[in-house]
Amino acid sequence: MIKFTALPFKIDQVFLTSDTHYGHKNICSGTSEWEPPQNEGCRKFDTMEEMNDAIVDGINRQVKKTDLLIHCGDWSFGGEPKIAEFRYRINCEHIMLLQGNHDHKITQNQVYEGLFTEFTQIGFYSIQGLRFVCAHYPMSIWHQSHHDVPLFYGHVHGSFNNVGKSLDVGMDNIYKKTGKYEPIRLDEANSIAMSRDTYLESHHNRFTS
Repeated sequence: MIKFTALPFKIDQVFLTSDTHYGHKNICSGTSEWEPPQNEGCRKFDTMEEMNDAIVDGINRQVKKTDLLIHCGDWSFGGEPKIAEFRYRINCEHIMLLQGNHDHKITQNQVYEGLFTEFTQIGFYSIQGLRFVCAHYPMSIWHQSHHDVPLFYGHVHGSFNNVGKSLDVGMDNIYKKTGKYEPIRLDEANSIAMSRDTYLESHHNRFTS
């Protein structure tokens, strides 16, 4: 039986993000070696340091030291040193990281796993009665999705609009909405997800009387 873990925070203390790609030179327009059309989604910074600073500033501006940041994967690039460098620049004491496809250096070294409050592939959480699921990848159907439990995900950098009550919380998608590279507060993300239609194409809905 899948259980939702109760987190000891208030809803307005919890923030979501994904795909920060700290230290990723190819996602920065000024340093990217990608060719069109792949480089069309690059972040508009002249240097990687400028991009990294904007990411850190966006997080520290929004998330207080005692808040909770849930990061849905693809933490950093540039090898192992960037993992710790990025973590130590963030003021928040509580960061839960969902494993992304570019986080293999973290999975290979428990020292880096220890930088985070939790490091897992998928999270089932509840806060003040709100249940939600966090993962790196979007899904059509997830645990309790037919009961309007929202999914918060990343990976797609704002390029894919998932079905159901879900939201891409990746930094690039939030930038499209706010013009800032920053996390989104849980209650705001939930409001957006709840405004979407429930995806009903599952056996729970097809075979219930």
